[in-house]
Amino acid sequence: MTGLPQTSVWLLPSHRTERTMTSVRNPKGESSVSGLMHQGRTRLRLIISQVWPTTAWRYRGDKRDLRLDLLRGFAVIAMVADHIGGERSWLYAITGGDAFFISAAEVFVFISGLLMGIIYAGVVARQGLGAALMKSLQRAWTLYLMTISLTLTLMALSTQVGLGWGPGATDTNWFDFIVSVLTLHRTFYLTDILLLYTLLVLAAIPVLVLLVHAGTTYVLAGSWGLWMLWQLAPQHAQFPWSITDNSVFNFPAWQALFVTAMAMGYHRQRLEQHVAWVSRRVVLGVAGAFVATVIAVHVAFLLPSSISHGIVIEQLFSKLDLRVGRLLVFAGFFTFAFVLVTVAWVPIRRALGWLLLPLGQDALSAYILHLFVVVLAMKVRPLVFETTLATPTENTLFQLTGITFIWAAIRLRPMALMQLRAWLARATALLAAGRAYLYLLGQPSRDL
Repeated sequence: MTGLPQTSVWLLPSHRTERTMTSVRNPKGESSVSGLMHQGRTRLRLIISQVWPTTAWRYRGDKRDLRLDLLRGFAVIAMVADHIGGERSWLYAITGGDAFFISAAEVFVFISGLLMGIIYAGVVARQGLGAALMKSLQRAWTLYLMTISLTLTLMALSTQVGLGWGPGATDTNWFDFIVSVLTLHRTFYLTDILLLYTLLVLAAIPVLVLLVHAGTTYVLAGSWGLWMLWQLAPQHAQFPWSITDNSVFNFPAWQALFVTAMAMGYHRQRLEQHVAWVSRRVVLGVAGAFVATVIAVHVAFLLPSSISHGIVIEQLFSKLDLRVGRLLVFAGFFTFAFVLVTVAWVPIRRALGWLLLPLGQDALSAYILHLFVVVLAMKVRPLVFETTLATPTENTLFQLTGITFIWAAIRLRPMALMQLRAWLARATALLAAGRAYLYLLGQPSRDL
């Protein structure tokens, strides 16, 4: 026994395996091809189960789908890093630097639609369609107020500090600007995605009515019909209206991603039943191969700047029009990422959950904070790096500082709010005591 090689037990064929291999041989002693393939698949699954114990690592579910929060948290980091910018950064290897086929915007829009479908399907089931519509209107109103306030604030701030993001103060008719912002006919740099989100939530109200009344086919046909019209004749697809300074997030194109995700979220349980037979490992392998191929093509063929490359990217992967190539690449990347966090949830959460989950669970607050972080970064950058270009390491640290500030603000906000409530309660008690004391002082004294 001591002379035997030290082979792992799970690599040695068992007696059951030997009997099975013998049983698949034909009378002439030749091995059956199907039997050998079956044995190969069995052995491969055994090896994978030992190297990657997916059963123990798999996502077990929760009241809130934390997988979507984690992916959205990653999108927040990509958004902050890309908007802080800089010519070179090590973070661009994972964020794309807003130069890859997809960006954080697709993740935000898709997950927002998906969650809206999931949440409002539950509201309809518990409280009825009327309650769901009222909830949608309240959400849209909140987003509208947030959109106009942030647009006006960012416009005034950028003009005051001289960032050059918009027209100069002397060239701006502030009355016309304010009216156009209030009527959602104008947007501004970095707040355009919030304007798109507001319009998408408004559009979700009739979409929800159709989904409830079994009109999913009409919803998808209308949505993708509008997307196609924008691709072929954008001058005839200005829906709901033309928006000044909206050069990226055109509603007729981007609504298709949101509405499709909303339909998927609304019919989530039915879709999960239909795809339950599909192996997650197979999907992960196929999607992983697709992701690797896309990255290789981008690096080897499309990364160099030339006229031909620019035409290919514009026609297939344009962000402005959400071209078909961009949608396909996003579908492959999101599928890979979602299945990966499903089968390897435990180690991924242990490694990155502390960072990504807070950002993903409060993505709207992270977005609002990042607007002011970007403004601050634009003013501080010339002071930090003077006239020289930052090295990749320096720029990475600069971007990580902004990300850390946003993460810390979100993590500390509950404690700050708790402390603020305590201070307010104490101040209210002191005021009440002072008012009672002054009242007693004002009363005439009585002789007993």
